[in-house]
Amino acid sequence: MDINISIVVPVYNGAESLFELHQRIKIVLESLSLSYEIILINDNSKDNSLSVMKSLNQQDPRVKIISLMKNFGQHNAIMCGFNHAEGNYIVTMDDDLQNPPEEIPRLLAKVQEGYDVVIGKPLEKKHAAYKNFGSFLIGKSFEKIFKKPKSLKMSSFRILHRSIVQNIIQSKTPNPMIDALILSNTLNIINVEVRHDERKFGNSGYSISKSVKLAFDLLINYSTIPLRFITLNGFFFAIIGLMVAIYVVLGKIFGTISITGWASTIALISIFSGLTLMSFGIVGEYLARIIGEVSSFKQYVIKESSYDQDYI
Repeated sequence: MDINISIVVPVYNGAESLFELHQRIKIVLESLSLSYEIILINDNSKDNSLSVMKSLNQQDPRVKIISLMKNFGQHNAIMCGFNHAEGNYIVTMDDDLQNPPEEIPRLLAKVQEGYDVVIGKPLEKKHAAYKNFGSFLIGKSFEKIFKKPKSLKMSSFRILHRSIVQNIIQSKTPNPMIDALILSNTLNIINVEVRHDERKFGNSGYSISKSVKLAFDLLINYSTIPLRFITLNGFFFAIIGLMVAIYVVLGKIFGTISITGWASTIALISIFSGLTLMSFGIVGEYLARIIGEVSSFKQYVIKESSYDQDYI
């Protein structure tokens, strides 16, 4: 049977919210008379999320479940869901009920106007201020790398046309970033304002350090900006070094300065050594990712799945 819409939900310690999430999605999509599937990907949760997922699968065969071998991260889990989704449209949303399922019809109506991707833009974000800072940092990176319009806001609550998902899953990088893959495939994207609810259960797994890491990964994985930064720094300090050398030589010739101190020498050596080590570190990050791309590192590894024929 042709599936109209696939709901892809990465799950991490979401046991308390899954029953309510399933019920609300079911009510919304059945009211639209749509054929659908719900794909829940357990990203090695520490609670009983997998048991809850199995129970939902037994109650409703439209709920498909996948459990990953270890914690690969939200973006890898979504890629796993994309690879299994059969719907003409694919929705991604979090498992914590902050993305209200009741807003899915708004996303669907907009994408059917001819857009490749429609992204939910919260009317008011119901989370800590530091997460807004993280979103701002990553958003600026998107503008610089992918020429994302400043007015376009990215979020994990989105709907994609199947053709875009088919292009996205061609990427086999072990460090995927869904928004980056979307922006690298299309700019036919629009926002729709949606409600953003308070988190009902548990705590967010994101922190400032994770937001900074995401921004750093984005720069390393999808741009050459850090390498250009190294080149410009090298050029800048080479000019400074040349000017200092000329000044010292001329001063020595005309007797205006005497070279007797060591403090300036040590200072210059320290600066250049620090810059050299930083440059090696950045180049090393690129090399590590190249090794990851050409090696056997996988985006995800499935431990068990309801897609298996002998799954019980």
